Amino acid sequence: MKTGMHVFVLGLDDHNRQLLERLPGADGCHFHALLDYEALRQVDTFPIDGMLERCRRRLGAHHGSVDAIVTLLDFPAAEMVPILTREYGLPGPSLEAVLKADHKYWSRLLQREVAAGHVPAFAAFDASDEAALSRLIEAGLEYPFWIKPFNAFRSLLAFRIHKALDFELAQSQLCEGLPRLSEPLAALLRHATLPAEIAALPPSACLAEAQLTGRLCTLEGYVHGGRPVVYGVVDSIREPNRASFARYQYPSRLPRRVRLRMGRIAGAVIRRIGLNDCPFNIEMFYDEAADHISILEINPRLSQSHCALFEMVDGTSHHKVMLEVALGHGVQMPKRAGPCRCAAKFFLRAHGEDAQVSCVPDPQRIAEIERAIPHTEIILEVREGMQLSQLRNQDSYSFELGEVYIGADNQRQLLRRFARCEKMLDIRLSPLQGD
Repeated sequence: MKTGMHVFVLGLDDHNRQLLERLPGADGCHFHALLDYEALRQVDTFPIDGMLERCRRRLGAHHGSVDAIVTLLDFPAAEMVPILTREYGLPGPSLEAVLKADHKYWSRLLQREVAAGHVPAFAAFDASDEAALSRLIEAGLEYPFWIKPFNAFRSLLAFRIHKALDFELAQSQLCEGLPRLSEPLAALLRHATLPAEIAALPPSACLAEAQLTGRLCTLEGYVHGGRPVVYGVVDSIREPNRASFARYQYPSRLPRRVRLRMGRIAGAVIRRIGLNDCPFNIEMFYDEAADHISILEINPRLSQSHCALFEMVDGTSHHKVMLEVALGHGVQMPKRAGPCRCAAKFFLRAHGEDAQVSCVPDPQRIAEIERAIPHTEIILEVREGMQLSQLRNQDSYSFELGEVYIGADNQRQLLRRFARCEKMLDIRLSPLQGD
């Protein structure tokens, strides 16, 4: 990479800054936060036009070149980047292509055109419609199924529906929480050219789709010069509730023949969507009994959850892919050049009712644990005295207390190291005291 390059990152935090600065050849790059992480995640509203203006002022006040604009976050940051790259004449996908990937209903329509056998039954519905469930059942959707906003992040407002009462309760929560997501989506759609079918959808429209089963994984890839490339597959292992994630593990343990089939499906879909000059990831299920592959969703970005895993196993974070594509370079990603044979991001979760955090290790204790367990990094989201309900952007079924990145020689060692880490952390919760 050339020296003196200035890269602006929407939603940059300290963890990702460290990973970026460790990239081979990145010592010649300067990384700037274009809105910090808190401005995109620790907020209740997303005033898109105001956020874009803040970005423009930041870029305009910069004394030097603007060589790339990127993000590691999904909605709405992923949609803001192409608006800004277009204004600055930088490499990157079109806003329409990003929306075709990220807008769950629009994406399903396009997936069905080129990979119909790998797309579950789905339908759009109006969350404010009292007869919505009846209409979905009449359209052929069967229990269990999922309902979710068109655009979201971290499984926000996604609900699994087993019976009518589930739908009634979820519909109420959707109607209450949906404006936080639908209002910024409407603002972003105003910047794009839309087909009539998408433009006609009301702000309260959501997606319903059949539940998928099997082993879940994520294909990490990029598109450069119109050519999609998959360079790694990460397994997503879920909690017993089959909704929340327990860990992401790299490399995938799926058979090579299955991963190659997934790659061919991914290529067809990415070409139909029209993504170019950007990283992407596609989540897929493999049903071993039926030998069948299904597409869960497409994200027009790399997964930051996997960055440290690629660094431990392949020798460099796949931030390298994001950076090289954004700078208009060819991608050279190393393979199995890291110190570990496998790595995982583990989630520290609490299930059940709200509770108070009564015991959390201090930074000194966390550093001691990281030194005691090789290839370990701990990031906690909780502090002593807080209530779990104060955590933002949680899924509908658990509370995320923190994340632990661990590398190892094999899966058995990996799981042993996490069990030891979890025990040493000794995070304790107490029931809330009544009035």
